[in-house]
Amino acid sequence: MKEEKIKEQKLPNPPWLDLRLTKEVIDHLWEMINQQGPPPSAGSVLQRQASYGGPNNKVNDIVDFTFGAAEWFFEDVLKKYSEQLYYKDWNNYYNVHIGQSVPPPVFELKEMWVNHQKQHEYIPPHKHWALFSFVVFMKIPTHWKEQQALPWLKNVEESRVSDFQFILGTGMGPVQEIPIPLCPEDEGRMLFFPAWLTHQVFPFYECEKERITISGNIIPKINVNT
Repeated sequence: MKEEKIKEQKLPNPPWLDLRLTKEVIDHLWEMINQQGPPPSAGSVLQRQASYGGPNNKVNDIVDFTFGAAEWFFEDVLKKYSEQLYYKDWNNYYNVHIGQSVPPPVFELKEMWVNHQKQHEYIPPHKHWALFSFVVFMKIPTHWKEQQALPWLKNVEESRVSDFQFILGTGMGPVQEIPIPLCPEDEGRMLFFPAWLTHQVFPFYECEKERITISGNIIPKINVNT
């Protein structure tokens, strides 16, 4: 009998933040999503976060938020986590507060968008170009246990079906995969991570509902004191 998959791997000091947003914040994000209206035809707006494997191999539906609509989310939520992750690096803290050789960082939200994914669609391993990135799980229509129990997966030792996953590794050394199994209980969860961190999203199956997430990129402001 196949052993039940362990819920999640834990690292002693992961390079990302694993957070739970308040109901007030999630309700506000849903208002932003609903104001966007129906998603456009696949690939018509934005393709930097393309999904593959869907009908006709087209990218998934992605809608950009205007910056004005997302500014509150940055000021109330993302800004403090940008500073937290930045100062997690002791060198940054030392240079700013001890050595005082560099000014305190100032961050800005460069872009933010919503992803609508259908069954069979996936996002291959990729990185973002920014300083920090994030993903908010808004709607997870499937449970990882049920997805793992699909009949055609019974002989698969380490299936990642329906998971989000980080990939760690440098140079020619070993690669460490950190799966994040998803279920409806993860709705409202946010992963905030350095943009260099490779990540991917696996497809889900036998569910007609959409998986909905919000993603975005944060960059440092340049020459803010000049």
